[in-house]
Amino acid sequence: LFNPLHPVLGNEDILYIDIDSVIVGDITPLTTMKKITLLNDFSQHGASVAPATGIMFIPAPAKKNVWDEFMKNPEKEINAIRTPPYHGDQGFIGRICQDAERWQNILPGRIISYKANIATPKMIGFNPELYDGTGNGKLPDGVSIVCFHGSPRP
Repeated sequence: LFNPLHPVLGNEDILYIDIDSVIVGDITPLTTMKKITLLNDFSQHGASVAPATGIMFIPAPAKKNVWDEFMKNPEKEINAIRTPPYHGDQGFIGRICQDAERWQNILPGRIISYKANIATPKMIGFNPELYDGTGNGKLPDGVSIVCFHGSPRP
């Protein structure tokens, strides 16, 4: 995703969508970003929300910095112990791209969580810790993507 020298994708902007997400509406607005754009972790609230990489817009010019940082010591980055919510690739990418835009801030309501914004207490996958009080079991208007981030899988 971030290799600026990749023969096919190196010079291309990328809209990355994890396999546990479902496109349910128009995603065109998600393809017009100028900066790297990440999700806010759905389990976090407040001003200093951890990043999540389930849906990313990666403009071609942003790739080099992330790639170069990773390639300085790939073994260290792969084996680094990071605790949630700063775990895995999102911990690394969040550290390198601290000025990334966040989907929930620039396109509110376009990308939502099944657990936080749709599921009700009687539905599979309901999580009272994530539930925001708005879910009624139906897809809200204007949504482009629903993220499942864990069980149940779509």
